[in-house]
Amino acid sequence: MKKEKLFTITQAARTLEMGRNNLLKLLRNNDLLHSREPMRNSPTKTAVQQGLLVAENAEYSRGPVKVPYINTKVTSKGMVWIRDLIEKGTIPQAS
Repeated sequence: MKKEKLFTITQAARTLEMGRNNLLKLLRNNDLLHSREPMRNSPTKTAVQQGLLVAENAEYSRGPVKVPYINTKVTSKGMVWIRDLIEKGTIPQAS
């Protein structure tokens, strides 16, 4: 079984030639990312079920404490979906 290519939010924004914050705003406005704390910018259940986004558990060390967080990745299918949204002109393109 071949593993699917996943893009970080930053990589996806660069590939789509737009800003990272604009991409996050687009995904939140289309209900693919949560917009409220503590789940802000983590994928919604709908986005994961549709195969557009993937949530990966990660952690970082802050002194002796390991702090867990959710790392959101965009799938190839998600990249196509986002590009279609941009081409329909729903958001301004970065210049």
